[in-house]
This record gives sequence, structure tokens and C-alpha cells, in this order.
Amino acid sequence: MTSRSRKAPRAGRILTGVTALSLAVSTAVLAPAAPAKALADPGESLRPVYHMTAPHDWASDPQRPIWVDGAYQFYYLWGDRESDGGAWRHASTTDNVVFTDEGIAIDKASESFFPVWTGSLVIDEDNTAGFGAGTVIALATQPTDGDRYDQEQYLWYSTDGGDTFTSYGVVIDNPGNNDWFRDPKIVWDEANDEWVAAISMLQKSQFWTSPDLKNWTYQSEFAYTSPNIGGMECPDIFQIQADDDTWHWVFGASMQGDYSGEPNTFAYWIGEWDGEEFTPDQADPQWLDSGFDWYAMVSWPNQASPDDSRYATAWMNNWRYADEDKAIPSSVSDDISGQMSITRELRLASRGGGVYTLLSEPVAELADHVRNEFPIASESLTDEVIDLDYHGEAYELELDISWTDVENVGVQVGVSGDGSRHTDLGVYDNQVFYLNRQPSEQVGQTPEIGFYPWVQSETPFDPQAESVHLRVFVDRGSVEVFIDDGEHVHSSQVFFKPGDAGIRLFADNGSAEFDNIVVREFVDIMTASEMPSSYADFEGADYGSWSTTGSAFGSAPAAGTLSGQQPVTGYLGSKLVNSFLSGDSTTGTLTSPSFTISEPFINFLVGGGWHPRPSNVFATFEGSGWGTGWTATGSFNGQGPTTGSLTGQVGSKALDTFVNGGDSSAGTITSPEFTITRDRINFRIAGGDHAWGASGATAVNLIVDGVVYRTATGDDSATLRDVSWDVHRLVGRTAQIQVVDEATGSWGHLMVDQIVFSDEAGTIGGEADTQTTINLLVGGQVVRTATGRDAEHLRWESWLVDDLDGQTGQIQIIDNNTGGWGHINVDQITFDDRPTG
Repeated sequence: MTSRSRKAPRAGRILTGVTALSLAVSTAVLAPAAPAKALADPGESLRPVYHMTAPHDWASDPQRPIWVDGAYQFYYLWGDRESDGGAWRHASTTDNVVFTDEGIAIDKASESFFPVWTGSLVIDEDNTAGFGAGTVIALATQPTDGDRYDQEQYLWYSTDGGDTFTSYGVVIDNPGNNDWFRDPKIVWDEANDEWVAAISMLQKSQFWTSPDLKNWTYQSEFAYTSPNIGGMECPDIFQIQADDDTWHWVFGASMQGDYSGEPNTFAYWIGEWDGEEFTPDQADPQWLDSGFDWYAMVSWPNQASPDDSRYATAWMNNWRYADEDKAIPSSVSDDISGQMSITRELRLASRGGGVYTLLSEPVAELADHVRNEFPIASESLTDEVIDLDYHGEAYELELDISWTDVENVGVQVGVSGDGSRHTDLGVYDNQVFYLNRQPSEQVGQTPEIGFYPWVQSETPFDPQAESVHLRVFVDRGSVEVFIDDGEHVHSSQVFFKPGDAGIRLFADNGSAEFDNIVVREFVDIMTASEMPSSYADFEGADYGSWSTTGSAFGSAPAAGTLSGQQPVTGYLGSKLVNSFLSGDSTTGTLTSPSFTISEPFINFLVGGGWHPRPSNVFATFEGSGWGTGWTATGSFNGQGPTTGSLTGQVGSKALDTFVNGGDSSAGTITSPEFTITRDRINFRIAGGDHAWGASGATAVNLIVDGVVYRTATGDDSATLRDVSWDVHRLVGRTAQIQVVDEATGSWGHLMVDQIVFSDEAGTIGGEADTQTTINLLVGGQVVRTATGRDAEHLRWESWLVDDLDGQTGQIQIIDNNTGGWGHINVDQITFDDRPTG
């Protein structure tokens, strides 16, 4: 479902060559932001959900990971601002998505009293350095005695797999006491049987070689000075096999391309290394990212396919503003500053004529951390903008856009409730792709939060193309856009506010088709390795104090996959709740003992069939009055529903503001307060097309804390149509539904019928109870519910239950389904102060 505006969005003024879309659609006026706190309350955190961040404080340059003990060992600069990132912090990962903090690996105070800056690590398999085969060796820049003009390369070694390091000392002296002689990147040159180090200098890099990682010989330098794209930092050098089976060397560095209209990200050249010099195939570089915040890139071999596949990540920041005295919202809300980009896979593609290009693709393992997936129907737009029926803050949006003639077409993400804040991405004039974060700027406050003038990034677009495939990754503080085959990517920070959660599609001065739309919502990866003690882990010989009815759950947890079942994955330990006993033909319940709700989140793993609970009917408008607890003002005070036979009407009556005066009637009809407990609010609507936000509205509004969060209007028709509001992010909040009629002219009325609370769009109540669900009961009533996704892989779900603190609850697992996917899997129920990933 979507909300559509029939006013065509008009192009605004040109920003760095591209029209910035200026949309006048408004649904609410947001309340002022709450005063800043040291740490965010649940639901107010600005810590990225699925991007790697430090546990606290400042994180910057990543260090190239190494593979040790079945995992990638990842390091990054860490500390507070005053320490200038003076330590190396260690994390480990098996999938390049979830990172487990391993603490400090190299501390600036452990062996020296000056900071440890960027470098790289290798595993000395053949004991070339003499510290023992398999020793982890790191070369890192340090300003000797704290003198930034004496940047030298120090060797550190680890004999425990990279957990702790010992300083060996300087191995590459600064040849000219240069303040730009840093960031050594080491690689083994098989052809010449020696180590190679690339070291950054201003507008050039030097190459050094060594047989033993201790004694180094200068060989040559590679310079790029015109046009000026700044100094080289954090270089990288590696070999990779292209898709035509040829082998190539790649050299690159993070550079300040905006001196000449290029990105401030990673510039690279394809070429050859002969043991002494690097020779590029082409004089000018290519860029691995075109956004503003993809710096200090590192790449490392894909352990499963090291010849032709590498992984890469980068620090999502930019020295144009990283060290300015500007507020970082997450540093206030969560005591963190700095995040890494999502990990991407790199492959080298032949473009013909001897030209090769690195292509980027998000790592496939992100799919293992998708909480929910929301397919959305295709849309055709002509000079208009529509709101998608999804609101979220940590997701991937994938879609195809096609057109024949349109000036400006694309997507807005992070749309605020009143529509004034958003980040835009799209194709302009069939010539350029852009990402514009200026409408999300938080200016005019102290301290100021913004990026101006670095607000709109651009890449050329094929003028003959009439379509684009997009994968858009949105998190609480960033947007990353992968375009078509991944030759172009835009990665930028965006300082969203809490509530900047909407998505819009737009087509300006023309028409476009939006197809294959799907939203994938991610779990919180920062808590994935921080498992609290379980309320129920289902590892026992029976269900303990839980009670059962029917035969679906048997007398004890199942030992994994049952007979005739597809492989069950994603559960923890050796057992789980699995109602596939005797296949899908059995039914029953499994109910916990009572407990006191004392933590803000209840987390659990769930899989199996997608069969939600039947809808809860909230209002039928079949009585003589509006309903118990409903209030009315103006012409509607003392009135009630109207008997009629509208197309789409359920029952004999409906709410109709034509009552008591026709189109001249005006006023409001407001529901009693209720707690949102389901993912959707469905109803039917007809009447005047007068959207909320303009004078003379005819609208149905969802009000939470005095703010209109969702709104709908008629379509100048007497046919009731279905509307479904996605409210999954508002579960647990207290709300009211208000019907507003301020219009007194033509079609100055509204008809509403059958308001129900559900977990699927289009339901109107009265569905058969074929649920396979896990539910939270309070006072015998279901206050939270979840179901599977027609998959045997268990995924994390989290209920925010802070509104129920101190109340007595029970968890009940229900299998009422005997058809396809008529079973449910559950594991690891925990109570925690945060959602579990």
C-alpha cells in the first residue's frame, strides 16, 4: 500500500549541477527533539544497527583484516579525540557483518608514549622475520617521541594470533623527517619472493621491499599530481584475477579528490608490479566510491575464493569535517563517534579494450541478518510523489526503476513525519546519478549538525539507459547506494533524527515505473554476540514448568530437524521448540509460567510458517453512536454512523461525515486511546481527496504523543477502498485515531469503515484462526505477537515492552494450522535492555 500525492514535485534550484527535488508533501508537524542525554533510552538510540562501531568513543581507520583461527581478525584506530585514535582495537568476525569486540591489541601506552597510527598486518607463515612461523606482524606509523614531523614505520609482532603485540621498533626510518610518510601496506610478492610495502606521501607513494619484514630497501615511487586530487593516505596494493582469468596488480589510496571535482574516497589504478615499480594501465585513476564518506579503505582476500574475490570496508567519515567542532548525534546519544561501511565484495571485471574495473557488491552474508522482508507492489508515477507503506531506520531497499522520458526520478529515504527532512537519490536528466543529503541537514542549532557544502555526490549516468537497478542501504547515520552492477557506489553519512523513517518514490516532469520493490529490515548486529542469560533456551529433557495442550509440541524440545522437515537452521544449542511433530497435521499450545516484565525488550528466535493471529476488530461503526469511548466535535457531536450500502462497506453502517449538514458539516471524531500491539492498522475509506497538512482537510490520522504519524484521505469517490498503515515501529506506543473533516465545498466529506488491527494488509476481521505464532499475554490478553516467515531458518525478533514494566506476563506459542507450513519453531527467549541481533 502507498500514500499518493497528486501534486507533481517541482524541481528546485540546482546544486552542483543537479536539480534538488523539493517536495511539498506534509503529513505532520514533529514535536521538538528531547534534550540530549548521555545514553539513549530504548527506541532513541542513534547507534548504527548493522554497521560496525566501537563499543564506545572514537573509531576511525580500519586496518586490513587477517584470517586466524577460523575468523577474520579486524583492527581499527580507537580512542577519544584527544588521543588522535592512538590505539589499535581488535574485533573478530566470521561473516564480515557481526563483529565481536576483542579489546585493545596495541595500546599507545603499552610500549611507547606516542600514538600508533595506521598500518597493516600479515601472517609470517615462513618465519621470514625470525619470530616464529605463523607470527602476526604489524607495520604501523608512529610519530617518534610524538613529533609529527618524524613519522616512522614501527614493527609490532604477536605470537598469540593477534590478541597482543610487542614492539620491535623502527624498521623504516623517515628519509626526510616528513610529516606525510605513513600508513604502510604490506603484501607478499610471490614472483620476487619478498615483501612489498606501499607508504603514503603527499601526492605520491613510495614502494619498499624486504626479505624479512625488518630490513627494507627503497625501490621507487608512484606520483599523481595533475589534476590535484590531494595527498595519498592509507594505500593498498594487491593482486587479483579478473573475470577473463587474467591477473593484475591494483594500487590505490584514499585521496582528497574534491580539489578537482572528484570524490574524497579511494582512487585506484590497474597495472603491473615488476618488483621495483608499479606501472598503471591508464594515467588517471578510477574511484571505488563516489560518496563523501568512504575513506581509509582496506581490502582483504575472500578466504573462500582468494584469487578472484576480495572484501573491502572503509571509515564512513571525511577529514573535511571529521575534526571540526560539530556535534555528532551518536556521540551524544550513545557515546560513540565513527562507523565502518558495510563490507562489500570486490571483483575485477574486463570492460574491453584492455580496461579493467573493480565492481562492488554488498556481502551476501547480510541476508543472514534480515529480520523481516517486505515486498511492495509495483508503482507507476507521472509527475508525482508517493509514500511507501513502510517506516524503518535500518534496512535495505532494492528496486528497479524504468522510464522513457523523465527529468528527475528516484527515491527519498529518511523522510520525516512532516516531509521536510529527507535524503534524495536518483537520476537527473538521464545524465547523472546523485545522492543529496542536504534536506536532512540539522542546521540552525547549537552546536550545528551538518555537512555543507559537501551535500550532493554525483556520478555520470549512461544517457542511453532507460532503467536503473538500486540497492539502497539505510542505517541510523548513513546511506550507501549500489548502482546497477556496482561500478558506482555512493556512501555518505546522514544525520537522521529519530522518526526520520519514511520512504518516498518520485518522478518529476515525466513518468516512471518502479518494480521489484522489496525492503529488508536488519537485526541489531551490535548485540549479536552479547547474549544475555536465557529465560528459556529449550535445551532440557522436557519443557520444565511450561505447559502444553494438543500434540503439536510433544513433551520435550526437538533435537533440530524432524522427520520429513526441510533443514532447520539458525537455532542455538542442540534443541528448540518445533511443532512439526507428525508433520503439519498436529495442533496445540505451549505456555510459559507467569513472570514479571522487568526489561524493556523480550527477544527470541522464530521460524516456520507465516500464519498471523486473526485481526482484532477495533471499530465497526454499527451502533447508534460512534462507539464506546469515541468523542466528537462540531457537526458530529451527538451524531452516529449512517446506514447505507456503499461499495466495499462491511455491515449496514459506516462513519460518514456527510451526516448533519452534508458537505458543510465540519469537526472531528476521535477514538479512545489504545496501545498499538500489531504491525498494521487496516480500514476502508472513501470521500473527498483533501490531504492532511493543507486547509480544508478530510483525513483519517493516527496520533501518537500529539503528533500525526500516519494519514489517509479519500479519492473523490464513494467506493470504499482498503488502506493499511505500517505501524510496526510504533508497537507499544499509545495512540488515537482521529477523523478530521475541515472541508465545506465539493466532496467535503469522508466515509470510514471497519478499523482492524492486524499483521497483514487487507484484512477486515473474521479470519479463520489458523495461526502459528508466539505471543505475549498480559492479563490474559495478547499484547505482542509474531509469526514465522515460511522458512525453516530462525530469525531474531524483539518486542519493545517498556510500556508493560512491572506487569505479569506469559509467553504462549500456538500452532492452530494443519496446512502448508503449518508449524512454528522457537528458541532462545531472553529478557534484555536492548534488542538482540
